[in-house]
Amino acid sequence: MLKTNYFCLIAGLPDIIIPETKSLVSCQEFKLELSEQLKPDDYKLAEMLYFKYDNENLLNIIHKKNEPFNLLGKYTQEELEEQIEEPTYIVDYLKQFITEFKTEKTQVPDFNRENKLQTLFFDFVMQTKNEFLKKWFEFDMNIKNILTAINCRKYNYNIKNQLIKIKSGNEVYENLIKEIPKPDLLSDQVIYAEQVLKIAESDESLTRKENATDMLKLKFLEEFTFFKYFNIEKILAFIIVLNIAERWLQFDNKTGKNKFNFQLLIDNIMIYK
Repeated sequence: MLKTNYFCLIAGLPDIIIPETKSLVSCQEFKLELSEQLKPDDYKLAEMLYFKYDNENLLNIIHKKNEPFNLLGKYTQEELEEQIEEPTYIVDYLKQFITEFKTEKTQVPDFNRENKLQTLFFDFVMQTKNEFLKKWFEFDMNIKNILTAINCRKYNYNIKNQLIKIKSGNEVYENLIKEIPKPDLLSDQVIYAEQVLKIAESDESLTRKENATDMLKLKFLEEFTFFKYFNIEKILAFIIVLNIAERWLQFDNKTGKNKFNFQLLIDNIMIYK
């Protein structure tokens, strides 16, 4: 099946994102534009990148955190609250999580709701037939698992209870639960594995570690979309970058502090013009 080219939408990206943080288009505005311009099958691919906000919203409701509801998710707050009572039309992995959450077996002390939901989420998105999304989600999952494994060993947590283990199997996961993460062990399985390990093992602040990790994600996106000029993969990568940028901007606005190397983040965004 031939892919649709979105010449006008992608050609317009430089007008949406310019190297001035105050001019950054919001993720909400861009998602609305995508819903109007993408073909239905392509928009479903884009939606997969927004499901993480549904995950956050669902956990916030269940844990009664009273945090602001993120409008980037697929479902409204009213819909999620309704589906918690009786899951019917909600996406399958969320339906499964809600069902298991409501059963007695999820009430044991070591049941990790966040990890369970993350596992179901990655099981779901890794079934996509879109090669770029599959590579992206695998890369994102592996980074999460590597960072988590190092922290678990550092603070003596049970690694198996914290890592994401998908049903289709993952060699990185198997290696992480057996041995201390090493570059030579992971380099053939995870791109930028050595850099990820250096970030995780460094004495830098959590903020600087998160920033450095995001830089690796930008490099990954640049590499895997370099020859994708006007198709859906370019737009999918742009969604990820825009979400990263907006998250850093929100931090700046809330604290009044400037994220280290934020201009580099904006400069990287411009590779998608």
